[in-house]
Amino acid sequence: MRNGLFPLLCAVCLGLLFSPSLSRAQHTTFDLESALRFALKHNPSLRISERDVATEKYGIDAAKSERMPKVDFGSGATRYRYPTPLTPLVLPSALTLAALQSLEVPDFERTIYDAGASFRLPLYRGGRITANIRVAEMRKALAQDNYRVSEQDLIYNVTSVYHKILQLQKLLAASKASVTQLESHYRDVESFLKAGTAPRLDLLKTEVDLAHAKDNLLVVRNNLDSAFELLKNLMGMEDAGTTIAVVEPELSAATCPSEEESMNIALAKRPDYRGVAKKKAITEGRIRIAQGRWFPDVYGSGQYIKRAGEETSFHEDWFFGLRLSIPVFDGGLIRSEVEKEQTELEKVRQEERLVRLNISREVKDARLSVVNTSDRIKVAEKAIESARETVRVEHLKFGAGSGTTTEVIDAQTALLRAESDYYQALYDREIALASLRKAMGEYPPNIERNENERGGSASFAGGGGAEPQ
Repeated sequence: MRNGLFPLLCAVCLGLLFSPSLSRAQHTTFDLESALRFALKHNPSLRISERDVATEKYGIDAAKSERMPKVDFGSGATRYRYPTPLTPLVLPSALTLAALQSLEVPDFERTIYDAGASFRLPLYRGGRITANIRVAEMRKALAQDNYRVSEQDLIYNVTSVYHKILQLQKLLAASKASVTQLESHYRDVESFLKAGTAPRLDLLKTEVDLAHAKDNLLVVRNNLDSAFELLKNLMGMEDAGTTIAVVEPELSAATCPSEEESMNIALAKRPDYRGVAKKKAITEGRIRIAQGRWFPDVYGSGQYIKRAGEETSFHEDWFFGLRLSIPVFDGGLIRSEVEKEQTELEKVRQEERLVRLNISREVKDARLSVVNTSDRIKVAEKAIESARETVRVEHLKFGAGSGTTTEVIDAQTALLRAESDYYQALYDREIALASLRKAMGEYPPNIERNENERGGSASFAGGGGAEPQ
């Protein structure tokens, strides 16, 4: 029995060792470019915007289908109170006795069965069909611009969180170093206390500051874990067991273009500004659609049908013709719709102006942030050098008995603050550059894709000589 139980235990252990639940934890390392590409592929909000583009494509197909003839098949059974002719009674042009004698009388039935097909072909609708197609094309182009807005927002958010993680990692390392130095200082104070050269108050003060430094270290570690979770959320990673790490990128040496150049690039590339222009074109098209209802509708129609009764076989009948419908009086409905769309056009024009003002503000703010963070980096570098030298001197003074614990702790706190300011300024500059790219409507290097991959954009040009429908 023991010989049979040992292989079974080995199999169970191996199964537990290699089971999916235990091997699910994975460690993946991303640089900024791979993180952005992963997010662009898996972020659910971006996939929703992508589906919006696909949805508008079917709107174009539906608008184009209005040009095509509509063919319907129908059948039914009807019970009448009185016998009803299956086919119309056809009278001769001259009501002579011979003609009346040869008159063919149709069959009369109370229950009539019918089956047949009918069609309707629009020939002229005041340009509404063409305008509807153009509006549908512009709606798809607008959805593509909205997709690019979501895409650039995602790129900016991932870039910001990525650099925030790098900043927190540097701050975590600085906090650990601060705790290590305070622990070393605590041991020195404890030795001096035993030797009778330091008061117990110095030990208590060092102990309080050490506890505060450890608490700050815990806060930084928790913030770092939270930032990693936010990055995973933005990247669309669903596996809770996956842990990720980030790679320190090369810091950008890019400089800001001039304000005028930045504004020109932004007005040419910003998808939300281009989207407002498309919204204006859509509203203009809807005005033409509403005005087209003042024009007559011309369409061809026809029907082929067969009827039969309970006692008779099927008899065929058909017709085709041309119909004209002219609006004469509608209680002001068409005029109200035209004025409504014209008011909407004025609203879109003001929206275009608002977006242009917002773009100007965003570009200026982003440029100022880049300049400001560059200056902060220079100041923080000098502050770190000074703080490190101060810490070294204060430790030497304390070791020689001429310094105090308060001076050592204050110097250590100043160094941690200087390092924190430096790393924040360093990565704030990267975030400011990302904000400037977003404000200008540009993509990071190696991320911008071919225009055809994003679906291109439809134009709202004239009909090119096509007959208006």
